[in-house]
Amino acid sequence: MARKDRDRKRDDEESTPFFTRISRWLILLAALGLLWLGGGIAYVERVESLPAPAETKTDAIVVLTGGAARMATGLRLLHDNKADRLLVSGVAQTATKATLMQAVLPSMPDAAQVSSNWQGIDLQLLFECCVDLGFEADDTAGNAAETASWAAARGYKTIRLVTANYHMPRAQVEFGRYLPGLTILPHPVRSDAMRVEDWWQRRAATVFLLGEYSKYVAALLRAHLGTQLSATLEQKPAATSAPQNVPVEKLPVQETPAEEKSPEEKPQ
Repeated sequence: MARKDRDRKRDDEESTPFFTRISRWLILLAALGLLWLGGGIAYVERVESLPAPAETKTDAIVVLTGGAARMATGLRLLHDNKADRLLVSGVAQTATKATLMQAVLPSMPDAAQVSSNWQGIDLQLLFECCVDLGFEADDTAGNAAETASWAAARGYKTIRLVTANYHMPRAQVEFGRYLPGLTILPHPVRSDAMRVEDWWQRRAATVFLLGEYSKYVAALLRAHLGTQLSATLEQKPAATSAPQNVPVEKLPVQETPAEEKSPEEKPQ
C-alpha cells in the first residue's frame, strides 16, 4: 500500500507542469525571504530599544574588541568601581597594553593628561593593576570560550558584558552557551561608526545589520542544536546502564569465549 502511494505521488509530480513546480519553489523562497526580512527588522528594532545597563557591581567586566567606544566604556566602568577586574577579549597578537591605551585615548577626553593637577582617569594605573588581555578569540564564540576559562580560573560568578548594541543579542547567546552558570549583565554601547538609527536609508548600514541578524539566527540554531545534543548524550548512559535493584545472582552471566584474549595481551 505504501509503495502504491509513493508511486502515485511520483506520477503526480512527473505530470505536474515544469513551470508550475518552478512557481511553487519561487513562492516558497519568497515567503522565506519575507520571513527573514521581517525578523531582521524586528531585530534592529530590538537593538534600538535595548534597556539602559544596570548599575549593579559585578565580579568582572569583559570588553569585546571592535571599537574604541567599547574600550572607553569598559575603562570608565572599571574606574567607577563597577568591577574589580577587566578582560579585553579578542586582542590582536601584536597588541600590547601600551598600544591599546594609545588607541583609546581619542575616545576618552577624561583620561589622565601630562599635567600633574589633572583629575581625570589614570589609564596607565588601570591597565597595570586591573586589565587582562585575551589573545585567543577570533569570533564571538571564541570570546565566550576565552571568557569562560578566564572567569573559571578566578572564580567569578557575575560579569558585565560590554559590546556594541547591534552585537549584544548574538554575544548574549554565545556567552549563555559557554558560561551557563554565570550571571551576564549586558552593557550595550552605541557605535558612532555604525549608527542604528535610520538604518534603512543607508545601504552599508542595511547590509551590515541584516548580516548581523543572520549571524544571530545562526548562533541561536547552534545553541539549540547543542542543547539537544547534550540532552541526548545525557540520556544514553541512563538507557544503557544495568537494571537497578536487581540481585547480582539474577543478572545474566555471559561466558567468555575460549578464543578471547585476556586484557593483558597486546593485539597481534
